[in-house]
Amino acid sequence: MAGRIILPSRLRGPRTGASAQPRRQWTRPLKAAPWPAAAGAAVALLVAPPSLAAQPSLAAPVDDVAQAAGQETGQETGASSPAPAKQPGDAKSGDAKSNGAKSNGAKPETVPAAAAPQAAPAAAEMPARFDIDEYRVEGADALPQIEVEEAVYPYLGPNRSSDDVEKARAALEKAYHDKGYQTVGVSVPQQNASRGFVVLKVTENRVGRLRVKGSRYYDLAEIKRKARSVEEGKLPNFNDVTKDIVSLNQWPDRRVTPALRAGVTPGTVDVDLNVEDKHPLHGSIELNNRQSPDTTPLRLNAMVRYDNLWQLGHSLSFTYQVAPQRPADAQVFSGSYLARTETDWLNLLFYGLKSDSSVATVGGVNVVGPGQVFGGRAVMTLPSRGELFHTLSVGVDYKDFEQVISLAEGEFTSPVSYVPLVASYGATWQGEGRVTQANLTATMNLRGIGSDTEQFDVKRYNSRGNFFILHGDVSHTHDLPGGFQAFAKAQGQIADQPLVSSEQISIGGLDTVRGYLESEALGDYGGSATLELRSPDLARHFEQTLENAEGQPVKFNVINDWRFFVFSDVGRVMVKDPAAEEDDQFNLASYGVGTRFRLLEYLNGLVLVGVPLTSQQVTVAHDPRLSFRFWGEF
Repeated sequence: MAGRIILPSRLRGPRTGASAQPRRQWTRPLKAAPWPAAAGAAVALLVAPPSLAAQPSLAAPVDDVAQAAGQETGQETGASSPAPAKQPGDAKSGDAKSNGAKSNGAKPETVPAAAAPQAAPAAAEMPARFDIDEYRVEGADALPQIEVEEAVYPYLGPNRSSDDVEKARAALEKAYHDKGYQTVGVSVPQQNASRGFVVLKVTENRVGRLRVKGSRYYDLAEIKRKARSVEEGKLPNFNDVTKDIVSLNQWPDRRVTPALRAGVTPGTVDVDLNVEDKHPLHGSIELNNRQSPDTTPLRLNAMVRYDNLWQLGHSLSFTYQVAPQRPADAQVFSGSYLARTETDWLNLLFYGLKSDSSVATVGGVNVVGPGQVFGGRAVMTLPSRGELFHTLSVGVDYKDFEQVISLAEGEFTSPVSYVPLVASYGATWQGEGRVTQANLTATMNLRGIGSDTEQFDVKRYNSRGNFFILHGDVSHTHDLPGGFQAFAKAQGQIADQPLVSSEQISIGGLDTVRGYLESEALGDYGGSATLELRSPDLARHFEQTLENAEGQPVKFNVINDWRFFVFSDVGRVMVKDPAAEEDDQFNLASYGVGTRFRLLEYLNGLVLVGVPLTSQQVTVAHDPRLSFRFWGEF
């Protein structure tokens, strides 16, 4: 007979006679499933207790007596051939028994059920070799029939053994697990192999109860709603569970860890979503000396942000920057709003900035540069691949700047407004002891919206307004033997024409070439590079052991992180179509030492001394410059 695979939906009639008797079922204990690191959460998967492992049977019943050798078997209706009458005293040494009886003249062998927490009733042995014309798979609802058939098909045919049945069972279970259904088990009920068919029982353990535990600042119902893959009554697919956990953990102050265990109701699993969260209100205040040429040294920055508006994870932030010694030197207000959408990979960002500053330049010419910027971005999280995590954003800005030139003869203005399109790509590769980050931004201005070509030309000689800019940066941090770290960064910009000052690349300062003032040199294209060697973390040398309120020893350290570093920076920017007597390029280079530290989890500091190697507008070569940043955050 040709081998066939029959699922319950294909059986042509109800079981009768001996087939209608109830039987026992064994359900395999749940296996811990591998959990991708990208999910950012561990899964606790507990072994099913006996109450789950010995549910009432739903599969084909066990025959009371083995069929005689050579008897017809495997009826398509699923009914078994009549069993011979039991003969007391027929049992002999070496023959297998089933309920105290043996079959007529044969030594049947039973396909053994996998070991269960409870002992299964004795069953007739099946022949060592037997034909398998069909596999009747019961309870296979989640997996397509064709995939069930493909899994067990190689184990059909004549002259099979119990090993082939076990391989078919394992193959079917693997087919479920490969699809992400890790809570599914496949068992082999005790049965008669001489019938020509073998019954496999699939137990799809669905979610019986879903709970959210530990959340203090985030709505429990909203967390449940976002965890659609583990809704009550649903068969959990771990591929979908991973995606849901990754999505839930995208919020900065919340970490969700799922735990699965055998359910209170037999045949189910219970899921706990354990939440660790922090208050969504954040703020920071910073004092530094990041001055630009011809301004007072100090800058004061303050920021406040709330990251869970409307219990939807929306974020609203405000930032204020001022030169406290003379506010006219620098005063900037900015704000942003991040809206999360129902599409997990898409967020919308809106922002605005207003600047009012006055910069006195060499020669008695004062430049006042007030302006404002408004814009929006669609921020898309792209699918991660191994160590790669990346995003793409596209949007548009509106920029309006008014530059006032004050001369002895009077004042004149050169305002300009424009609407550029902006697209940015950001990527992070994170591995063991190394992190690489890269960003690429393309900016293209839409001519015809805002200022015309003549206004751009007044603002910057030969600037046409329809500019295209490509700006990129890449950095790499690598752990070295002995706790040392190496850091390298390069950034640059290219442009197709002379640019207005708000679009030029600047070098000098803490983010580019240290030892110079902020933005001491401007150009239309160019770049900078940094090399840095960092010492081992010194914080461990200050760790103390104290006693808590219960008298138990706990480790405590005021210093969370403290490293020294040496650095070397270099940068060059060039000017397209320079005006008469204007320099067409600027070269900066420096070296120095510094330290970074973090105290009590909230206080941070950076102090460095940079030695410039070339003279510029303000900076004199080989004249060391001290730079610092001190900030607190919560």
